[in-house]
Amino acid sequence: MTRLAVIVVLAFAVAGCGSGSSDNEAASPTTTSTSPTTTATSPPSMQTVPDCMPSPSASTSPQKSSNENRETMYLTNVTAGADKCTAKVVFGFEEQAPGPGFEVSYQPADTAKIEDGSGNLIEVAGNEFLVVKLNPAMTGKIEGEQVVKTYTGPRRLPGTDPITEVVKTGDFEGVVTWVIGLDSKRSFTTNASDSALVVEIDHS
Repeated sequence: MTRLAVIVVLAFAVAGCGSGSSDNEAASPTTTSTSPTTTATSPPSMQTVPDCMPSPSASTSPQKSSNENRETMYLTNVTAGADKCTAKVVFGFEEQAPGPGFEVSYQPADTAKIEDGSGNLIEVAGNEFLVVKLNPAMTGKIEGEQVVKTYTGPRRLPGTDPITEVVKTGDFEGVVTWVIGLDSKRSFTTNASDSALVVEIDHS
């Protein structure tokens, strides 16, 4: 091979190497891809609201009124019933301000089931006994030489769960006593007006 031919071959070889390197760099550029960040949002928590909310003033402690400057109240009716959330016993009176004096408290069976005055045992169905004492109160009034009954209803009323029974256990010396039999000890409230005392028992 002549000297000129060798030079031409070497020139082409160098040119080919340079062209291949440049093409490779152009064909494979470095690309950085960034995936979008997705933040999962938790659904708001669902809070269950109870259907029945006990009164904040309800408790199992004794509740009573002040008996100062109270006139004798005349009982006219007693009713008992229950709905989904509460049970109620309503004592109705001839209207007179400031309304009935009362004391409502849980008592053990051996005292709750005793009749006022006589001391006789009176059966009351239930496991717990809420005793309602109305004072001063009567179930009849004296008109001339006669006693006219203002309450002519039964001494014993059937209950509606959780009330098992409502029984009159006293009408003696200006105090009228009723016992509310219950399935268990439950919190209660009292609400008096000029013509009624409402004992409301938690049923939730």
